[in-house]
Amino acid sequence: MLVFVGRFFDKMSIFNDYHAHIADILAYLILCLPYWLNIVFPAVTLLALMFSLGPLQQRGELTAMRSAGISSARLYAPFLAMGTLISLISLIGGLTFLPSINAKANVLYRQHIKKQQAYNTLRDHIVVAGRDHRRFTIGTLDTQTGTLTDIVIDQFDNQMHRRSMFSAQQGHYQNGQWTFYRGNFIQFDANGNYKQEPFQEKLLDIHQKPEDFVYENRKPDEMTHREIRWRIRHLHELGIPSFKEQVALHHQFALPFANVVVILLGIPFALRSLQKGNVQSIAYAFGAMFLYWGTASVFQSYGEQGYVPGWVSAWAPNFIFGILAVWMLQRKTTS
Repeated sequence: MLVFVGRFFDKMSIFNDYHAHIADILAYLILCLPYWLNIVFPAVTLLALMFSLGPLQQRGELTAMRSAGISSARLYAPFLAMGTLISLISLIGGLTFLPSINAKANVLYRQHIKKQQAYNTLRDHIVVAGRDHRRFTIGTLDTQTGTLTDIVIDQFDNQMHRRSMFSAQQGHYQNGQWTFYRGNFIQFDANGNYKQEPFQEKLLDIHQKPEDFVYENRKPDEMTHREIRWRIRHLHELGIPSFKEQVALHHQFALPFANVVVILLGIPFALRSLQKGNVQSIAYAFGAMFLYWGTASVFQSYGEQGYVPGWVSAWAPNFIFGILAVWMLQRKTTS
């Protein structure tokens, strides 16, 4: 209910501005629920831990269990097992059906609530890298008819020295081939000399299709694991950086295990509830969790900009706070 109501008030101004129908609003909010519930799982898990383990410590039941010969590892095993189960559920959902449901929610939001077109086939002023060290500068592109206008194709060698420049007034894609009209082809040699070849019609062997020059505006959280892997391969073939997609790919594995990390973080704080009180211990635990999410956001930002590898960006917060949590737990257990 909190997620549902929170999303409603977050988008209320949009709903009012676009005069959205009640049925569309309800459908959008319901479709958003699985994805957002998966995000708030760690907070819910931590809260459940504090309200279950904290009272056991306050009533002295943990002390009684230890006096009966039950080890600390045995006491914490059910909580860690539940965290692992939640992580597995989150992992399977995040890799398969949750992104698809979220994508449907976003499509409904854009097309039915904000009344946007599903896909714009006309694009202009496109600059994109391609295979074989090519750079495409396109005036206009119609993906429906496969037509380009005002095209310039620069090709470079491995040292980024320009080898050739191809320009044409128009290009057309048909039967897997590109035909260009009314243009000029210039080849450069190592000494800076060039040879010019004007043409009226010319076939050019390039691998790109019209839709390869533009990308559907889909966010990584709308793509399944297989779709993100395909997008990374596709961008690599076109010579386009895929830092954001690589981070998203590793996050699909790393983020679900935040549930285990927050349980490891929460146990030492729950054990302090006898001295500090349950409310204060919960506040400390949530402070540590927000610090974890802040660190994760920083690493994600660095990964998406290419400063650190994608796997480091995704897994570093888990390792850092996991080690910290184990140290805190060991210190609290032995004290």
